[in-house]
Amino acid sequence: MCCAPNKRGRAAFTLLEVMLAVMVMALIALAIYRFVVTDLQAIKISIQDTSEKGAAEAMVAVLREELCNLPAGQPDALLGEAHKFNDKASDRVEWLTQAGNGLFTRAADGQWKATLLLRPQDKTNTYTLGLLRQLPANSNREQHWLPLLSNVDAIEIRYFDPRLNAWLDKWSDSQSLPSLVRVRIWRTNQTVPYESVIELPPTRLPVS
Repeated sequence: MCCAPNKRGRAAFTLLEVMLAVMVMALIALAIYRFVVTDLQAIKISIQDTSEKGAAEAMVAVLREELCNLPAGQPDALLGEAHKFNDKASDRVEWLTQAGNGLFTRAADGQWKATLLLRPQDKTNTYTLGLLRQLPANSNREQHWLPLLSNVDAIEIRYFDPRLNAWLDKWSDSQSLPSLVRVRIWRTNQTVPYESVIELPPTRLPVS
């Protein structure tokens, strides 16, 4: 006579096995979440860095166009000063220009003086890099401020004098132009600056 099958066979997982499975799934989900969050943060930082670099490149491209087209034969076409705010470089450079890219408008008449410099941002410890525009013959007239780059920590501008074969921290020779202008821009929380070297055409201003 055959024996009847054992009806006490295992039909379900134990509570311990279910808890272990849930824990394993939770760990896998947590690992995937951390991976996705880290990847998204890396993408965000990369996009932000690319955007900030692109903004700096666009600003320097305008500066390059201006410095390579300074008014010929005119004294004080380019002047530069070295400044510091809180022990950080905040250099400025000024040049003579006409309406167009240098002033970001075509409605201005005559010759203007454009100054690239830093100004403090409201209620922050960072600065905005922008242009101060005014008529050089009338310093009492209202000045026009145009912000270009926000969250700037510092800017360093150097001028290469081929006669001295050296980089200078300012340019005060009203009758000559440097052969190179180097611009370094530090954005907020960046230790490595954006750097660009602008080559000026070999022009010497005549003595008036």
